[in-house]
Amino acid sequence: MSDEQSKEVLRINEKFYRALENGRLDLMEEVWLKDQRAKCVHPGWPMLWGWEAIRQSWKNIFDSGVPTKVQISNVTTEVLGDLAWVTCIEHISYVVRDQIQINLAQATNIFERQGSRWFMIHHHASPMPVPKKVDEKLQ
Repeated sequence: MSDEQSKEVLRINEKFYRALENGRLDLMEEVWLKDQRAKCVHPGWPMLWGWEAIRQSWKNIFDSGVPTKVQISNVTTEVLGDLAWVTCIEHISYVVRDQIQINLAQATNIFERQGSRWFMIHHHASPMPVPKKVDEKLQ
């Protein structure tokens, strides 16, 4: 894996999280592969197959309100030929009835290189319990 390839994959991964945090469907469209091989599992959802179903899911999520903040931690990346994957922990903050709520999810994002560009082909996020310390700080 070259450092340059790894940096490019991380740049696309960051663009994905910017799109999520800002409710930007146009940025999501730039990140994702637009065919039936694309798959997405939102926390607690069944798997979505194909770009059209994934696009509609993001539209529905953004229409219902966007998070106030999205951060990622524990980021690792691997590149093997034309495939790459990033694992991370998502820290997603929302304001609900004037209270900050934080959701954590373990995520795996898989990317495929087509020509000189990388595209997300799979996003899977599974909910994680919020540590007690975080809950106490919010109260």
